[in-house]
Amino acid sequence: MSFDEERRDSKQVSMVAPLGVNSVQEETGEVSDGKFTYLVSSNKLPDQFKLLLYRMVRRDVVVNKIRFDVSLVNNTLLLLNAINGRGQEMLLRAQLALSGGYAPPVNSPEKPSSIDKIFDRDKVREYEKWQERQELGLE
Repeated sequence: MSFDEERRDSKQVSMVAPLGVNSVQEETGEVSDGKFTYLVSSNKLPDQFKLLLYRMVRRDVVVNKIRFDVSLVNNTLLLLNAINGRGQEMLLRAQLALSGGYAPPVNSPEKPSSIDKIFDRDKVREYEKWQERQELGLE
């Protein structure tokens, strides 16, 4: 059953499915990776990011004959969603909400220990940002 048939058969209107597509993409069944991507600073990119990006772009250009710039943009957007399983988490939460289930809130980051304060400044910054969002009522 295609997405359109499923949408016609359901009596409830979903706002989740159309978020990643525009009207042309909806007809072809494509999803825009750009709408689901989140950008991170270069120091937060995993070590594997550059190697995977290089291999994916090289395969696209050499084997699939796709233009370099098109491949670079598409694969970068795809890999950014893979960081910490973010894309999978978003899909699972959307599916739970779509089926009427309870989508649990995003887990709070682990409180940094005194050792983290010395060796893992990223963990401390992430926790501080989460606390700010909590105080502002955004989470």
